[in-house]
Amino acid sequence: MNLLDRYVTEVGKHLLLVKGHKDIEKELRSTLEDMLEDRAQKAGRTSDEAMEMELLNEYGSPRKVAATYNPQLYLIGPHMFPFFLLVLKIVTLVITTVLLILTGLKIATMSPMAGPEFAKTIGEGLLGIISAIIAAFGNIVLVFAILERVVPAIDFKMDEEKEWDPASLKQETEPDEVKIWEPILAIIFTFIALSIFNYNPQLIGIYTFSGDKWSIIPILTEAFFRWLPWINIGWVFEIILNGVLLRMGHWNMPTRIASVGIKVFQIVIGTFMLTGPSILAVTPKSLLASGIFDADSAQILGAMAQNGVRGLIALIIFITGVDVIKTVYKLITQSPSVKA
Repeated sequence: MNLLDRYVTEVGKHLLLVKGHKDIEKELRSTLEDMLEDRAQKAGRTSDEAMEMELLNEYGSPRKVAATYNPQLYLIGPHMFPFFLLVLKIVTLVITTVLLILTGLKIATMSPMAGPEFAKTIGEGLLGIISAIIAAFGNIVLVFAILERVVPAIDFKMDEEKEWDPASLKQETEPDEVKIWEPILAIIFTFIALSIFNYNPQLIGIYTFSGDKWSIIPILTEAFFRWLPWINIGWVFEIILNGVLLRMGHWNMPTRIASVGIKVFQIVIGTFMLTGPSILAVTPKSLLASGIFDADSAQILGAMAQNGVRGLIALIIFITGVDVIKTVYKLITQSPSVKA
């Protein structure tokens, strides 16, 4: 192997491109051979090792040459960054608002507190908001870092960057078109749900203050966590489907079929959760044990909580079922055979 071959091989080691790797090496080798031949003709002699070394020295180190072929490395590139900031603001606002309301409810339901206790409660609430925002930030960065590598950057343009045509006002929205915000927000909030339910389930509960310390009443039973792996499967497939929709920009028959499959799977899981042991740990017994409620209040609130959760699951199943019917109807009415 001569010096040119070794040089090209060394450049290839620093190429980050997966596709076109061999083409770049072939092009570089041809360029160097042409330059060496031209240099030999001007010198009026055949090329030798000294001439090769002189050429390669002028051409530059393999690492620098490879850098000219490598794409600019971004965790989140400039095309997606405006979307990243906007989504981050939305998620931060939602999390902050929800946790502020919860902190306010905690304070409102407590007995009158002295100054230090009140300050401690406010401080713990703010720390909870900060930690939740940091966790959400990590999930959002992870989602956009993945999107940066799987979705064409050209698909990410803010409205002011797009060329506007007055004729677009006459155009009807395509029924199969995917609004870019729908899959992005779906992916982000699904990631957040995966993170909370799998890694921070202790955050899900009813917080109470008794004496000088906080306590928490868990609201999810072991029955829920037995179903959690199956729920995770549905969430993961939802993330994959939304990623595909984000890349394609429109619905088609395979994605609609996949959506129906995911929803039917979720309906089955929801039905088992509805008919099986309760997933809610808030019972009259647990409320009475907290020391906050008397026997009558605990009985009423516990029954309301149990019926409310089952009603919510039933409502989710119903809404999901309606979505399945609508999607199947679109598949039937928009299939080529029907149109023909």
